[in-house]
Amino acid sequence: MKLKYIPVFTDDMDALISFYSEKLGFTVAGKMAFIEGWEGTVLEADNLPDAAIVVTAGNTTNNKACIILSTDDCLADYHLYKSKGLFFCTAPRYLPAGMQAEFLDPAGNLFVLLEERNYNEL
Repeated sequence: MKLKYIPVFTDDMDALISFYSEKLGFTVAGKMAFIEGWEGTVLEADNLPDAAIVVTAGNTTNNKACIILSTDDCLADYHLYKSKGLFFCTAPRYLPAGMQAEFLDPAGNLFVLLEERNYNEL
């Protein structure tokens, strides 16, 4: 078993799909009905072959996702995404899990860029 689909909810499907496509490099893979009455647009990225984001219309007040993107170079990705117009909630910083920076998508879902390292003292 593996984790495959990550749902994110939005009031504006077109705006969120554009954000993921233009800013983060995702491509639309198609539409899929996962549960009766719940259809979403599946977005995939070449650098995330085992996972897909599913954008679906829904209550964005109570449905917020936190998506952690593993990276080999948090600083490089931070500067790349800033140059594409992303607003970061936090600049890259060292935490026990590694270096990380956080940004929000237009629907308020939290993304964390994480360069995993153990910074805990032994």
